[in-house]
Order: sequence, then C-alpha cells, then structure tokens
Amino acid sequence: MKRRNVKDNVENQINGSTRASTPTINKKIIGVGVDALIDPLKNRAITLIALIITIIIMLILAGVVLSLTIGENGLFSTAKYAVKKWNNSVEQENAELDELYAYINGENLPENTKDTNAGTLVAVPDSWKTSTPSYVRTSDGKEVVSSKKISTVQAVATGDGETVPVPLGFYYVGGKVSTGVVISDSSSDKYDGKTDKTSHEYAPNLKGNQFVWIPCKLEDYHKINWGKENTKWDMETHESEYNQVKKYEGFYIGRYEAGVSTLNEETNEFKDSVTFNNNASLFNVVALESGYHGWSWQNYSFTARKEVTPVTTGENKASGNIVSKANSIPYYHADYYTAKEMSRRMYSDNKYVYSGLTSGTQWDMMMKYLQEKGDKVNVTSSNWGNYDNVSLENLRGYYTNVTTNGVTDGFKEVGSLKTNAGTSSYVLLTTGSTEQVMKNNLYDVAGNLWEWTEEASYADNLDYNNDPTYNTYVVRGGSFSHDYATLPAWYRAYGCAPDAYTYHGFRPTLYMK
Repeated sequence: MKRRNVKDNVENQINGSTRASTPTINKKIIGVGVDALIDPLKNRAITLIALIITIIIMLILAGVVLSLTIGENGLFSTAKYAVKKWNNSVEQENAELDELYAYINGENLPENTKDTNAGTLVAVPDSWKTSTPSYVRTSDGKEVVSSKKISTVQAVATGDGETVPVPLGFYYVGGKVSTGVVISDSSSDKYDGKTDKTSHEYAPNLKGNQFVWIPCKLEDYHKINWGKENTKWDMETHESEYNQVKKYEGFYIGRYEAGVSTLNEETNEFKDSVTFNNNASLFNVVALESGYHGWSWQNYSFTARKEVTPVTTGENKASGNIVSKANSIPYYHADYYTAKEMSRRMYSDNKYVYSGLTSGTQWDMMMKYLQEKGDKVNVTSSNWGNYDNVSLENLRGYYTNVTTNGVTDGFKEVGSLKTNAGTSSYVLLTTGSTEQVMKNNLYDVAGNLWEWTEEASYADNLDYNNDPTYNTYVVRGGSFSHDYATLPAWYRAYGCAPDAYTYHGFRPTLYMK
C-alpha cells in the first residue's frame, strides 16, 4: 500500500493529480518550448559581444606594446639609453678609479723636500709601484686591456726630507727615521701636525696597533754575528724579506711585545683581544703544568698551534688577535708554534699587508739600527730593559710577581713599585711600562720576555739537537729572570719549539703587499 502511494505521488508530481490541471500543464510546456528557442539566440549574442570586446582590448594592448617598444620612451629607446648610461658609468667609474690611483700613487701630490711638514702625503716613488692589468669590457663586447702602475702604500713625509711608505689602512703617528717612525692601524692615531703622539706620555692614548720603521738597504740586509750565543743558527734569509727591503728599503716591526689584553686607562679595566679555552687567563694567577718531557716553568693552556709534532697536538686554544699596544699584558707562556701562528693571524684578512713572526735577520737589522742611532746594544750598555738585575722606576700599568718556580700571582697596578736589582726579584711588566725601556720608539726589545724568532737553531752541544720532538729555534732579547750583562738584547739563545716558559713571548712584524 505504501509502495502504491509513493508511485501515485510520483505520477501526480509529473502529470498532475486531476484533469482540471491539464491546461496548466500544456501552457507550461508551451512556455518551455519558447524559451528553448530564444536562449540559443541570447547565448550567440553574448558570445559575439564578448568577442568584439576582446578584439578591441587586444588592439588597445597591441598599441600599448608597440608604443612601449618603438615609441619615444619605448623599450628599444630605453635599452639604447641604458646602454649609453652604462657606458657613461663605466667611463665615469674608470675616471674615478684613475683619480683614486693618482691620489694613492701621488701623481697629483707634491715632491717631498726638507721644508715639507711631517705627516704630509707626497709623491710615491716609482719603485714602490707595481704594474697591474686593468680590464674594461665595452658595450659591443670587446675587452680592452691596459696596464696601471699602482701602489698599496702611501708616501708620507717625516719632516726632515725623509719619506716612508705607509700601507693603505695605516696612518703616520709621528717620528723621524732617525728617532723611530711610528704608524698605527687606527685613524684616530693619525698625526695632527701638533701633538707628539710618539712620546712615552702619549703612547697609552693611542688606539691602534703600532709598528716602527726599520730602515735598511738591500746590500746591508743580512744576518749579523754579534759574537755571543749558545747555539749555531740558520744563516739564510727568507726571499720574501729581500723582496720587501729591495722595494721599500726597510720594514715595520711591532712597537711592543705581542699582547693579549689592554688596559683602558679611562675605565681602568682590561679589554681582552685574545681569549682562551676554559676561561684560562694570563691576567690571573697562572700555575704550572708538568710540561712536555717534564720541563719546569711550563703551561700549555695558552697555545695556538697548527703544526703537529711528536709532542704537540696542534690544538688551538686561543681565539682573537694579538695587539701591539702600550699597557698590554704580554703573551707569555707562548711556545714557538703559538708565536708563529698568532703573528700570522694578526693581519691574515688584510688586502694590503700581512703579518708574521719576526725573523732572525729582522732582529739583527733592528739591533744594527739602534746601535747606529746611538742606543748601544752591546754587553756594557743594554741595561735599559726589564732584567732581573736592573732597577726600573716611574713605572705605569700593571705587573705580576713570578716565583723562582715560574708561577705568576696575577697582575696588579704598579702604584709606587720599583723593580729591584736583586737576585730572583722576578717581575713581569705590561708593555711600555717606563721610558727606560724605550729606544727609538721601540719598547721592551731588551728584557721583559725572551722573544721567539723564525730563525732555526742548530746547537751541537745539545743531546737532543737531532731529535724531531724538540725542533730548536732562536730566542732574542733576554727576560725578567736573566741579567743584562750575560744575555743582552742581541744575544742568540736556543729554545725548543714546544717550550712554553713563563718568560717566553714574541713580537710581530709587518709585510707590505
């Protein structure tokens, strides 16, 4: 019954349920038929209108594209204009570079005379320049190659008719060739024409790393036997040293022993430039380790090595760069590998200079320079350094006592400290501690720390001379724990490369590219 009702309901929905509804059904059918005839015409009309509108839009767009392409401000004109502008910019850039090269090379600068003021940029000697190819690509794809003579140094007058090379990125601080020319890598240290910024009183105010010019001619550039040593040494000189001296007739050496932390006199705090693993600090108390081969006075918490030897791992425990500044804690407990690596790092990413550990020839030339300028470095007159048997006064900065076993007790303000000329009165001082240790604007060349050099040592009297675990190198300058008469500044002593004694430090040197 339900199924029938469902069927009836469906039929009623389709055909109507009574006869009386039939005319209505027919009328609807007729209406549906008329609409069916009209709708196609409507659709065709709409399609035709859309087509016409589309064509009109396309014509408009085509006109716009043509205008943008070949019009007065079209793509072709714009591209042509861009090429012209590019060529002009290349020409302008080349002109600006030419002007810069001319400035750097002193082509538009005056010649140096005895009347030229110190610190004045003057014409760069032609021998200081290097021919460098210059490549320019023109708009038609051709490459034009020309040659320019450029220099990575500026020529600076020292006020006495002398001219010194100052690397780009460095600044003339002051001094004459006869008294010691000082340069710095900080523009704030640049000579202002009035203040003697090389004076001992002013030195702590300088912000940058400082180097002193050592003049020497190529024919004089060789190692010197000063007649006092406990070792034989390599008599060869590095080729790179010859090249620099041949070109510039001199070189720059660190004004101070390499430092790890510098005192800010305004805040009376030290700012670290080198940090070490596990918060190790050369400022605090430094105890000793047993050391390789059981050596005493050793501590290896401050090594920065690349070389791996039978007794060294090559482990680098130091981050950052050394400094060459006044009032700095010197990098003591440095073995040879550390001295060489940290000296290299100092300017490893510089475009105009690179740095390295002082060589044996450079040390000899420094000694010769000091001696020629009246600062005798022989055995009777090198008592101007921080030696155990020299009394120093008017000290500044900080100091640390060192026990007879080599332990330091931490750096303290010097106050009214005077070093005693007594036995085993070991005192290590911060760099540039007194005017007594300054000669020709160089500090601590004698005493304070023995300084590693790149000079190999060959000591026949050493049992381990041929043992590769030692690798002996020459140290120079004496130290706070030695006496000046026996070990003056020019004395050559051997040191085993892994030695990290309390009295071992080093000094960087600067090479101009």
